[in-house]
Amino acid sequence: MNDKGSKKNTNSSVSGAALILIFVIIAFAGVLAANHYYMPKFKKEFSKVEKERVITSNKLTTAKIVQENLNHVRELVFNNMDFANQPDTIDHETQFYNFVTTCLNDLKLKLVSFKPVNPITANRTTTYGYDVEIEGDFFKFGELCAKFENSRRIMAIESFDVDLINTDNRNHDPKTQAPEVKDIKVKMRVNTYRISKI
Repeated sequence: MNDKGSKKNTNSSVSGAALILIFVIIAFAGVLAANHYYMPKFKKEFSKVEKERVITSNKLTTAKIVQENLNHVRELVFNNMDFANQPDTIDHETQFYNFVTTCLNDLKLKLVSFKPVNPITANRTTTYGYDVEIEGDFFKFGELCAKFENSRRIMAIESFDVDLINTDNRNHDPKTQAPEVKDIKVKMRVNTYRISKI
């Protein structure tokens, strides 16, 4: 009796395992079929979504650049125009002096003199001129000009004179016995402008 019962249990467990195996095989075949059928569609969708993401990312980058440029233009307008109801909290001379001294300190140039010139108004434009004298390296002077060009204020170097600094007390080149000249003295007229609103 026990042998028959154990045979029935063994047969039922074998048939159960066989059913599970068949079910797994059918499920695996179904997954493969579904994968074969749906994956090309998903790949197309993923490709389409990726293209849209790239386009959106490029548009956002472009929008950010445009925003920065518009902010730059806005700063240029507000820094170079006189508005009737918005007087400057800091006068023009102080603004320019602070800008120049900051640039000179950054470039390790020496400010020898700084003299404002009487403003000249023609039509809606007022020109504020400054006679500035500096000493230092020639290439640093070039960097200073670049800083003027990139300023939020409109600046123009109207004229400048460059002279070599007196070299009597400098070291001499042992080969030529000529004095080593590295620094220059620059005298320049720098103009800034304010435009009045119509």
